[in-house]
Amino acid sequence: MSIHKNMTLFELTELYPETIDVLVASGFRRMTDPALRERFGSSITVEAAAHARGLEPDELLARFQAVVNGAADGTDAVVGVGPGRALSAKRTIRVMGLVPCPIRVPMTNVLDSFSEKFTAETGITVDYNLQAAYTGTDWMEEDIPAAPSPEEVPEIFLSAGFRLFFTDPRFLSLRKNGAFADRTGWKDLNEFGVANGLADPEGKYSVIGVVPAVFMVNRDLLGDRPVPRTWREILTPEYENSLALPVGDFDLFDSLLLGVRRNFGDAGIERLARNMFQQMHPAQMVAGAKPGPAQVSTGPVITVMPYFFTRTITEDSPLIPVWPEDGALAAPILMISRADRPEITPLVEEVSGLSMSRVLSRMGLFPSTHPENDDFDAEKHILQWPGWDLLLSPELPQLLSDAEALFQRVLRERQGVS
Repeated sequence: MSIHKNMTLFELTELYPETIDVLVASGFRRMTDPALRERFGSSITVEAAAHARGLEPDELLARFQAVVNGAADGTDAVVGVGPGRALSAKRTIRVMGLVPCPIRVPMTNVLDSFSEKFTAETGITVDYNLQAAYTGTDWMEEDIPAAPSPEEVPEIFLSAGFRLFFTDPRFLSLRKNGAFADRTGWKDLNEFGVANGLADPEGKYSVIGVVPAVFMVNRDLLGDRPVPRTWREILTPEYENSLALPVGDFDLFDSLLLGVRRNFGDAGIERLARNMFQQMHPAQMVAGAKPGPAQVSTGPVITVMPYFFTRTITEDSPLIPVWPEDGALAAPILMISRADRPEITPLVEEVSGLSMSRVLSRMGLFPSTHPENDDFDAEKHILQWPGWDLLLSPELPQLLSDAEALFQRVLRERQGVS
């Protein structure tokens, strides 16, 4: 079997164990551990591994092939290897991120356009890897060690949701040690961002947008009940076994847990679990709603979903979109920038610039905070934001963990599982 760029690292090393040494020499130090090699290597392709280390995929493939052919040890071409540093002799700025699925490709296209010009003007290579948020963080574990120094993380990092930047000990330690700085150059956020208190008071994280959670109500299944307009209404016993929740979207589900617990306590989390009909991706819910008498009599009456999916509703659909009157629970789209790399400022300004903000607000229906973007009305599109006091509290990781544990316990009880 030939080696190719779409192979996973696990597949590669299972077929050719001799390539493990090349991976280690190329900066993937933990590939010597069989368990970690299977866990993380199964989700990382050769191409992704090359980009993560500032290499062309063909260059890394050549090293592997050389070892397999017995022509070399595969390490002679590696220069300047150090923890988390690019392996090319060229200067490199790394951009890594977990972003909402609907805008991953458009965001990449903006980076494609700008990075070519940036490299031509500065001689600095831009190496970027944006993944859909639903894939989780396993794919990046190899790039960020357990106790990283600032030099061991990408120069620019994007993430949707709270978990990575506000609960991961690695990022909490880096923030505490002053590793990050807001390099957007914004004097203030737009009216939407100011009204909802989205600016980091410490000036370390940049909230460039949010993912709002709204209701999609199926009027064919609603019966004689009024259309619910608030979170309190959907957390009543009359909607038991009636809600589809985004359990699989870690960014939005964390926001749901935080908001419900803050507003309604543990009783709210318990009721949320009792009211859940099933886990369903928003696209499945929209596609499955058929108008007219053929509509099935069972299913989620209400689906909690990102606002983006409301644009997929057809005129004859029984689905009614509702932006909660007491505010859409919101997951942030965050950016961090290395404080020790001032030369990245032009790239940060582009990633957070007006073109990218239009991608968020118009292609993804994710409200942007850019000072010149007024696509979302602050009075009409009210948010429920946890507040920075909570987000920066050392208690946040435990609060999220406890809320999730309570939710899962109630689910198990419903299913008769101890």
